[in-house]
This record gives sequence, C-alpha cells and structure tokens, in this order.
Amino acid sequence: MCGGSSLIMLSIFNQSRKLNYLALVVVAGIFFISAVYGQDATSLFNNYSDRIYQIRIIEEATGKQAAIGSGFQINQDGMVVTNYHVVSEYTRYPRRYRIEYASHNGLTGELELIDIDVINDLSILRKDDFIGNYLELADHLPLQGEAIYSLGNPHDLGLTVVPGTYNGIARYSLYKRIHFSGSINPGMSGGPVLNAQGEVIGVNVSTAGNQISFLVPLEKLAKLVHKPRTGPIVLEEIESTISEQLTRNQEQVISNLLDSEWLTSEFKGAKIPNEIADYIRCWGSSDNNPDIAYRNFMSVCSQDEYIFLDSEFTTGNIVYQFNWIESDELNVFQFYNLFQAQIENIYPDNYADKDHVSNFECHEDFHFKDSESGEVITTKGTFCARKYKEYPGLFDVLYLGAAVHNNHQGLVSHFTLAGVSMEMALEFTTKFLSNITWN
Repeated sequence: MCGGSSLIMLSIFNQSRKLNYLALVVVAGIFFISAVYGQDATSLFNNYSDRIYQIRIIEEATGKQAAIGSGFQINQDGMVVTNYHVVSEYTRYPRRYRIEYASHNGLTGELELIDIDVINDLSILRKDDFIGNYLELADHLPLQGEAIYSLGNPHDLGLTVVPGTYNGIARYSLYKRIHFSGSINPGMSGGPVLNAQGEVIGVNVSTAGNQISFLVPLEKLAKLVHKPRTGPIVLEEIESTISEQLTRNQEQVISNLLDSEWLTSEFKGAKIPNEIADYIRCWGSSDNNPDIAYRNFMSVCSQDEYIFLDSEFTTGNIVYQFNWIESDELNVFQFYNLFQAQIENIYPDNYADKDHVSNFECHEDFHFKDSESGEVITTKGTFCARKYKEYPGLFDVLYLGAAVHNNHQGLVSHFTLAGVSMEMALEFTTKFLSNITWN
C-alpha cells in the first residue's frame, strides 16, 4: 500500500522528521510543476483543494486517529472516493472506529461507508452535508508519456501535488494497475490522479519507491462510482459482500489458468511449469559452491500483487516454487537429511493470523509417474488447507511434493493458492502435477 506493503499507520516518533521531509516535497512539487510542466502551481492548488480531503479512521475509545489516507469528492451527491485499505479497520470493527474527513479549511465531519471493492482497493463514502465542487472522471486514459498529477492530503501539511508521467498499465499487473512515474507520499492513499484538464484518471494505491508508483485505473473507478445501489452498504452483511467479491474474482483467475496451456521449462533433471500467465514472473537462483558437498537450484514464480483485507490478512496470492538438490559426495543418510531440511523451510506465501484462518489440515498421498527414461518416479505429496473464518468456502491451500531419484537427486515442488474454493484448488493441483515431468 502507499508508503509500504501494509495499511499506513503513522509513527509518532518519526512524525517530526517526516513532516520536514514532506514539506520539502510540497515545495519541490510546486517548483517542478511550474518549471517543467508549465502549469500555474497556484491555480492547481486553488482549483482542487476544496475537493480533496484527509480521511481519518478514529478510534472511538481514545478519540485518536488510528490510520489516515486521502479521498476526493466525485459527484454532487456527496460521494467521496478513497482506497479500501484506508477504511479496512472500520469495516472489520465498525463499533470500534468511525470515519472522518478533514477539509482544506480545517473543517471536520463524519463519513458514511456506501460501498467497497476489495479487489481493486476502492471504497465509496458519503458526506451528507456536501455543497460545493467535485472532480469529474475523464473520458479516457492519457497517452503514454503524458504528464499526470497525483494529489493527496498527507499528515497535516495540506494539499500535496506530485507530478509525474503516465506509463500505461503495468506489464505484470493482474488487476491492471497504472504505472506512474512519481513518488506517492505516505498518507496519499485514495487521493485522485488528474490529467492536464483536471479530470480524474486514477486513484493513488501503492508505491515501490524510486519514482515508481501504481494507481487504480479510471475503468475500475468508474464502474464502482456508477454502480446502481439503493443505499449504503449494510455493515452487518459486509463479510458476505467481501466473500462474494473474493470468490467471484478467484473463480475467474483460477478458471483462466485451468483453461490455458501452461509453458514448461527445463529445470536440471526435470521439466516444470514456467510463467503460466502474463502477470506471473519466474526467477532463478542457485547455491553451486564448489566448497560444499551439494548443489541447490531454485525457481520461484509469483504475481506481484495481492488483495489487502486488513493489516494482518492478505489473499489472492499465486506462488509456486521448485528446488532441485543433488550431490555426489553425501551418503544416503546425509542426503535425506539435507532434503528434509529443504522441505521444512516451506511456508504459505500469504499472511493471515489465527483470527482470520483455522489451522492447516493436511492429507498425504503418493503419486507415481514415468520419467522420459522409463523409470517410475514416486512423489510424496502433502496437500494442506486452512479455512477462512469470516468468508465461508474460501481456503488457503499449500501443496508440497517431494521426490528423490537414485538417493542423490531430489525435486521439491510447492505452491500456495490464497483465497480459493476447494474445487478450484483440487483442479489446480491436478494440472500442476501433470505439468511436472522427469527427464
């Protein structure tokens, strides 16, 4: 998420230093807009400051803010847009928190949650007393290389503008995030990104630092804004709403993988799945030191994005990994100890604590497959699943396969699917195993 991989929580100890840093960012942003983009920085601030808010999650017991983000007015009906991750604590504990806005002129007030889209990290809020101006959605995305402007209200500095460049949809993006050349500052999550005409083309969502940030694109935002609805979201039913969104999304994602032809690649003495979708990347590494008595080769494939549910719970991950271990020097006992150590270091690739998921329940089985040389290779497979407590029918699934050949070569195969139905998980496991062969 913006400023890190989790919900932005302000550090009191570092606040002074951050305020100084962000003040420099504001000044630099003004100069950069005027000098490079030829825009009137004063007009840019004056034109839009009344339409952008700081969004605060307030803990009822203390009256203090637990999290902050940004939001913006999007229509005359009082509708305010922000990220889902900005308000996620409220959706989980609505009696413990409330949502407030702070305007450019220091006014504050409460906001009502209208709708959410957890897949695209969006929320719609409503400001009942709205009278004034609002931002308008653009008709289309900018051209590659056009100047765009990220706006937000971090900390207590007022409106901050970060100019940058539109670089199209990120190449390895499952959820079609915009690649923005500009650094989104902490607290700007949920703020608008405008084109040169002052129209919204996206929403701040995350940053990777070094002038690399990501935005929820116009299409996803427009769909949620224009979605027919009869009233605010029912907080007592919000878990079922999130469950429906997660289930629908993962059914589509996994079904597409099951229907596609998987690319495989040579991996030492085996063939394994390579990049099975255009949003998955594979990386390799090896431990091939001549001073040690074994060689370890690794291939890891994963998507870059995950779905944020709250600060202690992420889902949507697809990760698969292979380790090839071989040795001509170790005896049988030593090799099996080494092989077992590789297996024990495998864990699920998404984060969820005991409040969100059950313990894993596992089932072991043996799979027999002929190698290309005609030998029968036996793989011991362990299939583990843990239930989502709030979202019935969804599971995290961890599969681990281990096969040894001639007591000196071994292949460890592993995958994590987060937030899937059991039916989809079993179908994926079958296809995964069918795409692993020994030479």
